[in-house]
Amino acid sequence: MKILVTGAAGFIGYHTVNRLINEGHQVIGIDNLCDPDTVDLKKVRLSLLGISPDSIQDATPIRSSIAIFDFIKLDILDREKLLQLCHECKFDVIIHLAAVAGAEISSKYPLPFYDINTTGTLNVLEAARLTGVKHIFFTSSSVVHGKLSQAPMKELDNVDTPMSMYAASKRAAELLCYSYAYSYNLPVTIFRLFTVYGAWCRPNTIPMRIAHDITEGKPITVINNGYLVRDFTYVDDVIDGMMFTINTPSHKPGQPPYALYNVGRSTPVPYLSFIQSIEMALGQPAIIEQVPTDPFTIGEHVEMYADTTNLEAELAYSPVWDYEEAVPLFARWFKENYNVNFTI
Repeated sequence: MKILVTGAAGFIGYHTVNRLINEGHQVIGIDNLCDPDTVDLKKVRLSLLGISPDSIQDATPIRSSIAIFDFIKLDILDREKLLQLCHECKFDVIIHLAAVAGAEISSKYPLPFYDINTTGTLNVLEAARLTGVKHIFFTSSSVVHGKLSQAPMKELDNVDTPMSMYAASKRAAELLCYSYAYSYNLPVTIFRLFTVYGAWCRPNTIPMRIAHDITEGKPITVINNGYLVRDFTYVDDVIDGMMFTINTPSHKPGQPPYALYNVGRSTPVPYLSFIQSIEMALGQPAIIEQVPTDPFTIGEHVEMYADTTNLEAELAYSPVWDYEEAVPLFARWFKENYNVNFTI
């Protein structure tokens, strides 16, 4: 298949492109490379995919030196260039991963979150509609489960009480996806992802911050006096599920061609246990500071993990990596690359 990947230089984007080209798909990836906090890491990811960072120019395709993969520096907010690319390439599938993430930072800078996550998604959907794309795959986030949701989080939870601009922007994007599926019969599949981690993940993710602070001997602040529960999902599980659904989209007869799944390990893990596992894997002690801050005040739940019943029933698939197995892999990657290929 001919596949467009937005956010191709991002964490999940890199792993997605790598899997797609290994499976023989023809892939074009786009990314704006604009975030100063992640651009260096994005360039390293691209170099691993055979793209020379020094050769990147705006809106100019660059062919990988190791695979059938072209990269274009392009912003999904540039509606005309995005539409032109889709007209020229006639993609079968668009995997839409481009986004800005982070509940806390979105409260300080709400406009970029709305523009990129919501308007950017609208631009992708419209380009798909106008050029005959057969399937859109979109990644949403567990943060859309707002104040009224309770663990384990289900797809049918009331998600109309977002606790951050990040959550609101992702929920708005989900609604746009449903609208395009309903109004234009455009097949859309959405994965709501729960705390994904692995090699080359974003600097502001929980595992990266923990690994960094342990390595640098800095204290790790844990809110709610240390009691937090999360659903830590290894990136290989996400990519496995994505590959399955882009090849076999699951849509119910007599309904719009739309499917949404909560994707996590479905295993509640205490935050402190996860820290301890990284501590052991790195072979360094963690300095932990427990504070009474209420998670709701920064847009988070005390307990957040996925109910994956629908995922298992409709796709016959569920994540398999336990954190005890995956954390050592992540820690080994971190030790080999931190202050070598990236810094935080």
